[in-house]
Amino acid sequence: MYFTLAISATTPRQCAALINRARVTDPRVMPIPGPAVVAWQAADGRSAMIRWGPEQSHRPPGATIGDPVDGIVDGIVDGTAPDGIGSPPASQAGTIWVDQSAGAFGAPLRARTTLARVDPVYVAEAPGAVIVSDRAFWAAAVTGRLGDRDSSHACALLTVGYPLGAVTPFTGVRALDGATSLEIQAGAWLERPARTPGYGGSSAGETATPGGHLAGDDHAARVAEALIAAMRPLRSLASPVELSLTGGQDSRLVAAALAAAGVPVRARTHGFADHPDVRGAAEIARRLGISHEVRAPAAPDARIDVATRLRATVLVADGMLSAFENVGRPDRSPSSVVTAGGHGGELLRGGYAETAAGGRRADGAAARARRTARAGELLRRMTTRHLGLLRPGAAAGHVARLRPWGAAALARGPVAALEEFYLVNRAGRWSAAARQAYLLRENLVQPLFDDGVVRAARAAPLGLRASGELSAAVLARLCPDLADVPLAGSVGRAAPAARTAARSAGQPALPASFDWRRQYGEEVAGFLREYTLDLGAIGGLFSVVGRAEAEKALAPPYADRGTVWALATLACLLSGDYLHAREKSPLLPVR
Repeated sequence: MYFTLAISATTPRQCAALINRARVTDPRVMPIPGPAVVAWQAADGRSAMIRWGPEQSHRPPGATIGDPVDGIVDGIVDGTAPDGIGSPPASQAGTIWVDQSAGAFGAPLRARTTLARVDPVYVAEAPGAVIVSDRAFWAAAVTGRLGDRDSSHACALLTVGYPLGAVTPFTGVRALDGATSLEIQAGAWLERPARTPGYGGSSAGETATPGGHLAGDDHAARVAEALIAAMRPLRSLASPVELSLTGGQDSRLVAAALAAAGVPVRARTHGFADHPDVRGAAEIARRLGISHEVRAPAAPDARIDVATRLRATVLVADGMLSAFENVGRPDRSPSSVVTAGGHGGELLRGGYAETAAGGRRADGAAARARRTARAGELLRRMTTRHLGLLRPGAAAGHVARLRPWGAAALARGPVAALEEFYLVNRAGRWSAAARQAYLLRENLVQPLFDDGVVRAARAAPLGLRASGELSAAVLARLCPDLADVPLAGSVGRAAPAARTAARSAGQPALPASFDWRRQYGEEVAGFLREYTLDLGAIGGLFSVVGRAEAEKALAPPYADRGTVWALATLACLLSGDYLHAREKSPLLPVR
């Protein structure tokens, strides 16, 4: 695992100054140890690529041991520009690279994002230069913007749960849009959206998309073929793929596609034995004939380092997610085992449009009107919940930034706007931040985010997707034996009856599921309250959030514990307490 930062400046001296800033970046703002090493510099001295990560990660793809990657540092410190060196490097995800087709002196830097942009690219400007990185904190550090907080990020984290659009925690650092290419040369950039309206697929309202004249089975066949194609490269792995398997729809789809592609796989599930996910996953694994391991979560008697969790989440997720999310800790060494999961399966079901659809499609004007009304209300509630926590000015600014989504709902219909909102924001921002954190500890592949899979799914009519029919048809094509395994929700309805029967027979009751993030006791609650109020005052949280409103949200009994975690995370981010993510903190009893 490593991070990449590319620099393009109008003069060699400007480029050299920014390279030096990148090399002396405070390691506390990076979730893996350095050092920063220059992987490439243009012959004219005006462009460079720097990598941050373990020494073995600095070798560009295709480079040999003898390539002089590290030997140019002395020439950069005093402002001179060495010749172009080594093989043209690329970022780990392939999102930022050097294009040497124009020759040694004219080689531009390029970046691109996929349809779902789960491998993010961040752009920032400095005097006479452009910075592009796959790490927002690094871009902010090099351009001197770590202290320039964007209040719109705090508003979004509290109301929606993740950043919206191009917003990052830092003013002047923005996330590149999805399906976009970028050319950076001589301190300037050229941005080319590679998408048509609706990302080339989404249908407005109830109408079909391009290709929508195909039958549902034909769309399912195309998605199934795209999934198998995304899996095929995994057949050459030395060991089986480790699949995070639940009782839900998406990971079983990945399991079926891995099997159909001939990829060896073993499954693991996180949960207690009686949890619906564990029960459903066990049945799926049995039918596929694959091994299945169950890993138990924290029990009610566990002790948790809550402060470290807050700091670590800010650090590993680039400040984009709340510590409610299980994203891990810094300085993890990824396993050599490739892991996979069902991340992104909602894209096959129209994202948030699935909720508004309410199950299988119903014909008629009345049914369409009900779906439209549900979609409009869901979009409103999803984007403005907890708006009362914000100060009036911050709340007004947040509502103003939401207007394009309201306009989209009016122009194309609320159901289509919900799907687009999911792709651009939930997949493009939440999933991107989570993926970056996961990659610190896992060698992760996410086939449902593959461009070919996303295109094939979005070519199907939105109604076919939002009703769940497309996902069901794809699963039936890939592995008919899994089609009748109940989803986790329906499995869960039987669990209380099973526990009652066990008690009646005089047997020990089966363990109930437990999630300490939602069920913590007074000691954790008191810590989160004091932490948020103390650091919030230091870091400026209460310039965005009303203090009285925050105190009410932090006082038990909680209306929404997710909001408590979001407030504490923002206090950590804005105060800079995340710089202590590698320090130990006291363990607190969960209950």
